[in-house]
Amino acid sequence: MKKKLILTETQFKTVLQRIVEDDVVEKIYLTPEEYMQYLKQVGFMAHAIPYLPKFTGKKIVVKGNLNLSDLSGKNKIYKLGNIEVTGNLDASKTGIKNFDDVVVGGRISFWDTPYEKELIRKKQLAKRNEQDGKRDRNEWSLDGTDEEGEKANAAFEYAVNEGYLEGITDDEQDRISEINREIEELEEEQENLDAGDENYSEKFDEITDKQMELEDEKNEILSDRVDVYDLYNIGRHYDLTNFESLSTGHQYAVGTEDECDESLKMYYEEMVDSMEHYFDNNFISRYVDGDEVAEYFEDSVSEWVRDEPDSYGVEKQLSKDQEKEIWVLEMEKWVYENEGVRFPIKYPTMEENGKVFDFWDENEEHEFQYRNESSDPSKSHWVLYKDGQVVPPHQIYDDEETQEQKDDRESRISDIDYEIEEIKDNPDGEPSEEDIEYAIESYIDDNIKNDPVSFLQQMGYDDYSNFVNKQEMLDDLVSDGEYGSLNGYDGSYDSVRINGTYYIVMRID
Repeated sequence: MKKKLILTETQFKTVLQRIVEDDVVEKIYLTPEEYMQYLKQVGFMAHAIPYLPKFTGKKIVVKGNLNLSDLSGKNKIYKLGNIEVTGNLDASKTGIKNFDDVVVGGRISFWDTPYEKELIRKKQLAKRNEQDGKRDRNEWSLDGTDEEGEKANAAFEYAVNEGYLEGITDDEQDRISEINREIEELEEEQENLDAGDENYSEKFDEITDKQMELEDEKNEILSDRVDVYDLYNIGRHYDLTNFESLSTGHQYAVGTEDECDESLKMYYEEMVDSMEHYFDNNFISRYVDGDEVAEYFEDSVSEWVRDEPDSYGVEKQLSKDQEKEIWVLEMEKWVYENEGVRFPIKYPTMEENGKVFDFWDENEEHEFQYRNESSDPSKSHWVLYKDGQVVPPHQIYDDEETQEQKDDRESRISDIDYEIEEIKDNPDGEPSEEDIEYAIESYIDDNIKNDPVSFLQQMGYDDYSNFVNKQEMLDDLVSDGEYGSLNGYDGSYDSVRINGTYYIVMRID
């Protein structure tokens, strides 16, 4: 079930008026330039424009932004009348006293106008009324006041001692407290009067007169001097309580040592977050974090090393073909030394993924196979076959080996060693990933983490702010900082003891 909409009489009239205006009242749309022309025609009496014959009974709507702040006759504009501005309205530095009957779709600017001054006056009056209420209730008396009251008294004592405010004497303060009590008693007496007493009116007026006399006496005491209630709590200055003097406009910040420490942290946090605007590179460079720089450039270093491994001491590994070539040479050497095979052998090759070394004798009459017949991959048991038949070591040939054959074999073994070393000394494979990672880590440790500032300079960086250990910088600034840093007025501060608590106080404007 839908809820019924119930309007008050006032709400109904407002809705009805809008309907009438939208449906009945004709709107005339003007550009800002056209409005300016009419404004000049009426001698800048803006409120007269809606009464021009062509606009009578119609609603003027200025489409766009209307700027009245730069006009030569802006001081004569004190009222706009019934108009609507679809965009922003800038009435700064005009004589505008109010914006009655003005509808603005965007923002209104009214800096340095009677309207602004009146708003300020009303705000100040409201503040004074609020403080008068606190004074009447004796809220900030040192006997039993809260933390706000203690801070207000600390700020007041500081302001008086520094000569910023002229305070009333202790006797005068006692008299004001006495007056407040007397006024309260008179109010209670007045409330308890018997309305049926034939002298009720006379007694009521007599009590009222006494109250007025007491108020006059209190105002006279405060006429040229102030008490603690001259200070109005306007919020926070960092983590400190901020009081404004209603008589002078000066501002005072008050807080405990803990609140001052927290305020210093907040103060320096702003500076650390925009350090390039507050500190030079020499100071910032003290806090450049090598780990931050290393992390930022890690991908670049990796690319450099992989593109030119030789430049970073990374050696190439043997290629698969070179490893196979060395295996064949080592097997050839092995069968010379351990099986009694004579030099030269022909067509040495690896077969069956390294399980068979295949070759032929000098005259290509016999095929040999040196086969690993171990079933355990971690072990080897090599057996020599000649034309498919097992041949015991050193029982391969029917005739005796000559000295020349021995010498030729030894010479070949020596050549094999040389060839193997040559291959190992000239690898043409890719570097191992392990070596590359080690080179990357070594370069980062030696050239970046060890001296990150020099590295950044080499890379052409003159802004170190992105690589700073902000927490370390903040901790040092707070540790070395003074509470006066929170004071934009003169950098001074003092400590005031109120009800056993020490408060730091400073003027901040």
